[in-house]
Amino acid sequence: MNTPKKQPPSQNNRISKKQNTQNRGNQKHGIRNAKPRLSLAKVLQDLSPSLATYLEKSADNQEKIVDADMRIANSVSKLTERLVSEGPNIKFNIYPGPMRKKSKKSHNTHHQRVKKIILTMRKKLKTYEEIARFLEKEDIPTFTKRGRWHAQTVHRLYQDYPES
Repeated sequence: MNTPKKQPPSQNNRISKKQNTQNRGNQKHGIRNAKPRLSLAKVLQDLSPSLATYLEKSADNQEKIVDADMRIANSVSKLTERLVSEGPNIKFNIYPGPMRKKSKKSHNTHHQRVKKIILTMRKKLKTYEEIARFLEKEDIPTFTKRGRWHAQTVHRLYQDYPES
């Protein structure tokens, strides 16, 4: 009888040891039966719809960014044209300071008197410090009737008064 030849025992042992080592490694990492690997073509085919959606959304977002940049460029262009055309007639308030409520005390005669003094002296190009010293020298009380006149207070009041 012809019986098929068996491989030498050393090769048989090597293969089985290798398979056993792989199986033990898979069991260590929680993998019992390794799944067959997917081909790259299959992965790309499965992902192509979501990639197409992603690329469409990206293109839409890029268009929105370009539109926003164009609006900014137009605004800057209009501002530049205005600056060039109006030149020295434009008044800038670069340091607006904190927003304050306009004083409602202007009906008070004491406030009216102080306002008149400040406006008159500013027209004569007096400094805020000079105006504060004048108010102190003339014993004109502050609005709270306590404390002293300071250049900063005079400056704030002058800014609150509309041009008269």
